[in-house]
Amino acid sequence: MENAQNTAQLSPVAGASLTAAVERLDSALNALETRIRDLQGRSADHSGDSFPAEAAAEARRLQDEIGALKAREKALEAAASEAFEALGVAAKDIRQLLNEQAA
Repeated sequence: MENAQNTAQLSPVAGASLTAAVERLDSALNALETRIRDLQGRSADHSGDSFPAEAAAEARRLQDEIGALKAREKALEAAASEAFEALGVAAKDIRQLLNEQAA
């Protein structure tokens, strides 16, 4: 999330969109992790029946989903960082052109 602060500097719209996307991913990750903890707790309570196997399978599926969401979050942060750098270069070029025209 360290780049989320940088995305706010991109432009009001781009920064807000990227920040909102990262925040949605964080929220989804938290919900999935909570669900996994719940499933693990319930599987401990039902040690004699088939529920633990089902819960373990669901927990593995959710952990895979968490991994995919974390990868998407990293990709969004990388995209935001690249966009921030590109805007910085563009701003520098524009300032240089304006200075040349003013001279």
